[in-house]
Amino acid sequence: MAVPGSFDASPQYAGVRGTAFYRRTVFVSGGNGWRLKFEACSLWCSVYVDGKMIAEHSNGYSPFWVGSTPRESGNHEIVVVVDNRFDKDRTILQSEGYDFYQFGGIIRHLTLHEESGSVAIQGVDVMTKQGGGIVSARVRFHGSQSLPGEVTLTYTVDGNASSSRSSSFPVTDGQATITGIRVDNPRLWSPEAPSLHTLYVSMGGTLGNEQIQDAIIVRFGLRSVEACKRSTGEATLCINGEETKLKGFSRHDAHPQYGASLNRQQWMQDLQILKNMGGNYLRLVHYPHDPEFLSLCDEMGILVWQENLGWGNSESDLTNPDFVKALLQGVDEMVNNTFNHPSIIIWAFLNEGASNKKSACDSAYVPQASRYRELGVNGLVSWASNKKQSDVCLDNADVVSFNSYPGWYGDSGDYSLQDQLGTVAPAILEEASWVAVNQKKPFIKSEIGAGAIPEWEDTFNGFWTAKYQSSLLSIVAETVVSNKNFTGVSLWQFFDVRTYNGPHALGRPRALNNKGILDEYRRPKHPSVDAVRAIFKGEVKHSQCTP
Repeated sequence: MAVPGSFDASPQYAGVRGTAFYRRTVFVSGGNGWRLKFEACSLWCSVYVDGKMIAEHSNGYSPFWVGSTPRESGNHEIVVVVDNRFDKDRTILQSEGYDFYQFGGIIRHLTLHEESGSVAIQGVDVMTKQGGGIVSARVRFHGSQSLPGEVTLTYTVDGNASSSRSSSFPVTDGQATITGIRVDNPRLWSPEAPSLHTLYVSMGGTLGNEQIQDAIIVRFGLRSVEACKRSTGEATLCINGEETKLKGFSRHDAHPQYGASLNRQQWMQDLQILKNMGGNYLRLVHYPHDPEFLSLCDEMGILVWQENLGWGNSESDLTNPDFVKALLQGVDEMVNNTFNHPSIIIWAFLNEGASNKKSACDSAYVPQASRYRELGVNGLVSWASNKKQSDVCLDNADVVSFNSYPGWYGDSGDYSLQDQLGTVAPAILEEASWVAVNQKKPFIKSEIGAGAIPEWEDTFNGFWTAKYQSSLLSIVAETVVSNKNFTGVSLWQFFDVRTYNGPHALGRPRALNNKGILDEYRRPKHPSVDAVRAIFKGEVKHSQCTP
């Protein structure tokens, strides 16, 4: 109960789980079909148009389309029922045991698309692996069951009228493929020069008694990413044939003011902070992030690890056919929505799952790795494993990635702080050496870090102080940057984020994961920021490690 005369500035329903209703009336012109696209609706939602339920969807971070909707001219009522409660029957991929707060609601854009007929272009995937400025395009259709055996498509590259071509293409499984598209002035995309191109595709013609007409423009980058070898023999990652060291952080898409619905200004600030710290890479955890953020990464030359929803899933989860079906649906939805972003160089899934169990490997890891490759993603496949040398699935990864926290979690013996810090470099060097000898693949230290409470100081500079965090992160950053068995690091983490909201938060001061190098409002934790910036920018002399 509020004290008389006091003012409670807290949102009325903060932290509440239950059902909410969103209602909107829209006007649609006569004769046109229309569809709705949700970028994300969390955790579960059902969609009604004019009182009739036409779709439901779980997985609060994946995009989905709703159609076909009424074509009568006039006003139509859209009602979205959203439930943010955890429910294994309806939200099988999401769990209250995940170590990050899962916000509810329509957390990303919802758009209405008017169409000229029952067939429309859903998306275009530009496949750039051919090289030499030649690309192909996979055109995906809505209403594909109504398509004839062929469809007439016209395409234009970079708005250049002289590049326009038109032809008929066969349609198979709701898709048509345009091959041999020439980019007349090909510019490679790279972190140093993030050049982008556009492809315009239109469809026209007659289907039965109905005229079909639609168009789409997509943006893409010409670049290659591959596992390669250094001249000295170590496995690494190459962008456009150039060795690339990944220096960055793991990042959630969250903010205390905006929840999971960040805006462009906040995203831009995050990326500017990263670049100012000498970083070139973000591991986006533990779900698909907003495509608008990926577009900014494309424009600013930031390299991205993107992963499917999942956190610490057990063998029983990963051998459950319904759970695996939902995982694969999430892969399809994520890839179809973000295929063209050149910033995505690693496609991942299942953070810290039961990859030490062969049954989980066979039922969940292999199918997801295979699905990425079937979809033709222009990137490498990985997952963040805390099973490390006990992981039995590593043959299916293009890049090996390990999570561990020496100097933070582990033996709780009564050691000095210096002894704790002394375990860090040997532990991660041993991991990197094991991968180099036994897997001969690029190795990313996908998580490592220490917690620090903002503004907390202690004369012993112990746990939860920025001084201890700074010392540990300095060792990690210097080890990774100077040792050739490391392809990169995504320090845990970029900024503090809310986690459990209740008894599970025991062990998480402030109900946050406090391992950020920034606090939740992006205020730097000194001296951690200064130490990592100096190493990432090459302003310190490496001394602790042997290259």
